[in-house]
Amino acid sequence: MPEREDQARGGSPGARGAGLARGVWGRIQYIWIGLALAAVSWLLESYLHVHVFRLGDLRSQILVAGGHELWKRLLVAGLLIAFGFYAQHGINVRRRTALALQASEARHRTLIAEALNPVFVLDGAGRILEHNRAAREFFELDDATLAAARYQDLFSSPDSAVQEDLLAVNPGQHEVGYQVNGTAKTLLLNVVPLPVPSDSRLYFGIGQDFTERKQMQDRLKLAHAELQQIFQTASAAMRVIDADHNVVRVNDAFVELSGIRREEAIGSKCFEVLPGDNCHTPECPIRRILAGAREIKYELTKNRSDGSRVKCLLTARPFLGADDETVGIVESFNDVTALVEAKEELGGERDRLRHLLFQGPAGLAIIRRDHVVETENATLAGELGSCLGRRCFEALQERNRPCPGCEMEAALASGQIQRRECTLPGGKVHEHIYTPFRDSNGEEKILMLLRDITERRTSRASVIRSEQLAALGELAAGVAHELNNPMNGIINYAQMLINRERDPAEVRSIAGKVVSEGDRVARIVEGLLAFARRESQDFVPTRVDELLVDALTLIGSQIRKDAIALEVEIPPDLPRIVCAPQGVQQVFLNILSNARYALNEKYPGGDENKQLRITAAAAAAGGVAKNVVITFEDHGVGIPRANLSRVTYPFFSTKPKGKGTGLGLSICQEILRESGGRLAIESVEGKFTKVMVSLPLPAA
Repeated sequence: MPEREDQARGGSPGARGAGLARGVWGRIQYIWIGLALAAVSWLLESYLHVHVFRLGDLRSQILVAGGHELWKRLLVAGLLIAFGFYAQHGINVRRRTALALQASEARHRTLIAEALNPVFVLDGAGRILEHNRAAREFFELDDATLAAARYQDLFSSPDSAVQEDLLAVNPGQHEVGYQVNGTAKTLLLNVVPLPVPSDSRLYFGIGQDFTERKQMQDRLKLAHAELQQIFQTASAAMRVIDADHNVVRVNDAFVELSGIRREEAIGSKCFEVLPGDNCHTPECPIRRILAGAREIKYELTKNRSDGSRVKCLLTARPFLGADDETVGIVESFNDVTALVEAKEELGGERDRLRHLLFQGPAGLAIIRRDHVVETENATLAGELGSCLGRRCFEALQERNRPCPGCEMEAALASGQIQRRECTLPGGKVHEHIYTPFRDSNGEEKILMLLRDITERRTSRASVIRSEQLAALGELAAGVAHELNNPMNGIINYAQMLINRERDPAEVRSIAGKVVSEGDRVARIVEGLLAFARRESQDFVPTRVDELLVDALTLIGSQIRKDAIALEVEIPPDLPRIVCAPQGVQQVFLNILSNARYALNEKYPGGDENKQLRITAAAAAAGGVAKNVVITFEDHGVGIPRANLSRVTYPFFSTKPKGKGTGLGLSICQEILRESGGRLAIESVEGKFTKVMVSLPLPAA
C-alpha cells in the first residue's frame, strides 16, 4: 500500500531520492563551488609556500600551517564560502521571480483566453495582434480572418465623435455597432494603452456584449416616451404630488383645467394649485393615500386660478418609488360640470316626462319580454281596468296565447317601432304603439302607448271619402267619353237592324255586337259604382292584373286622349295578393293620375318619350316570395329632392294651387298600411318618377 501511494505521488522511492538529491544539489551548487574555491585556494597557498618561499614540504603546509598563515587561509576560505552563499541566494531569488512571472503570465493568458467578454490587443494602427475566444464568437469569424482585420473596420457608430475616436484608436469607452449575419449587435468597448518599453504603441481593448442591454434601454426609452406622451395627451387632467404636497408633474389637460402655467404649477404646493374643499382636512387625498388607501374616487369642487369653480371627478392612486414604497400620489380630474348639469336637467326632464306620460290622456304600459305588464298609468287602468301582472294578450285582447303577428315581438326583433289598430266590442278604435327599449339593467322591454283614435278614424274615413269623391269628379269626363263610344255603337247597330232585310245570320251578328257593346257599358258602370261605394273593406286574395284593368277602365280614355304611350308587363303566373280591392284600386288611380299630370306638364303635346310603364314582380325574402311589387314609372317632370321625403305628408302638394289637395299620396299610404303593404318613391327632378307599391301574398 505505501508503495502504491508512493507510485501514485510520483514514482519509486529510488527515483524520488535521486530527484531529491538533484534538487538539493541544484539549490546548493554555488555553496559547493565556494567550498571548492576555498580548497583550491588552500592548496595553491600551500604550493606557493613550498616551491616559491621554500617553507617546508607540501604536506606540512596543507595540514599544519603556521598560526598567521592559518588565519589568513581560513579568512579567504570563509570569504569564498560566503560568496557562494550570496550567489546562491541571488540566483534563487531571480529564479523564484521568473517562475512567479511565468505563472502570473500564464494565469493572465488563461483569464484572457477564457474570459466571457471579447478581448483584443491592438497596435497603433488598429491591427488586432491578439484576441480571445469570446471575440471570435462575438464576431462569428475565424482566427485568421479576425487576425487580419483592423478593429476600425469591424465597428461603426452613428456618433461622429465616437467614430473619430475609433479611427484614431483613442483610449476610452465607446459604444459601437456591428452587423453579424444581418443581425445588429452592440458592443461596449473599453480601450486602454499598454505600458511597453519600446516606442511602439499597444492598446488593450475589452468589450462587453451590450446588445440585449441596449435593446432594453431602447425599449425603456420608448416606453418612457410613450408613457410621457400618454400622460401629456390624456384627456383627464393629471398631476403627480410628492409626500410633502409638492407638485412634481402636470399634463396639458391639467394646465387647461386649472388655468395655471406649467412652470408655475411645478414646485408649488398642491393646495396652492387647484385647491378644493378637502384641502387641509382628513379627507385630503395625500393623507389618505399615505395612511394606506389604495384608491380614492369621489366628486368635489375645485377653484380655478380665475376664481371660477369646476366640478370634478377625482381619482387618486399611490405613486410608487423604486422599492414599491409610496412616495406620493397621482391625481386625475375629469371635468364633470356639464355632466352634473345635464344629469340635473335630465332628472327634471325625466320627472316632467314621467308626469306627461303617466298623467297624460294616453294609456301607457311597460311590458316585459314575457308579455307581462309591469307598469301602467292611470289612463290605461281607467280605460281597460288594471293590467298589472297580467300578460298583455290576456288583458288587451282576452286571448290565452300571443296574438298572430304579435307587434310587440316584431318590435323586439327588429328594434323598430310597431303600430297596430284594433276595434273593441263597444266600437272604440284603439291604436297601440310598441316602442322597444332597454332598461338600466340592459333588459329588453316594450313601452306600449294606447290611444283612442275613434274620432280620428272617423275623420280619416271622411277625408278618404272626400278624396274619393274628388277622384270621381275627375273621372266623370273620361267615363262619359268612355260610355259615349259604346252607346253610339249600340244606336248604329240598332239602326242597321231597322234598315236591313231580315237576314237571320246578319241579324244575329248585329245583335251580338249590340250585346258586346252593352256589356262594355255595364262593366264601365259597374267599375265606377264599385269605386264610388267602397263599402266593403274585406281583405281577400286578388289578381293584380284585374285591379289594373279596373283602374285603367276608368282612366284609360284620358291617358289615350293625352297621347301617353302605356306599357303594361304583368306576368301571367303572378301570385294573388291579399288586399281590400277597392282601396288598392283607389291607390292605382291616384298614382296613374299623378303620372298623367307629370307627363302632361313636361310634354304638353305628343312625344315619343311620353310614356308610362307598369310592371309587377314577386319579391322574395330568404328564397320565399313574400310580396308583390307593382312599379309605375314615368319620365315626366319628376319631384325635387328637397320635396321627396314630404310628398306623403297630408296637405303637401307639388301641384299648383287649386290643382291638388295634397292628400292623395297620404291616403294611399294609409290604405296600403291597412293592407300590410307600403309605398316607396324614387325620383330625379326633370328626369323620372318611380312609384313602387308593395302588397303581401297570402300566408302559406
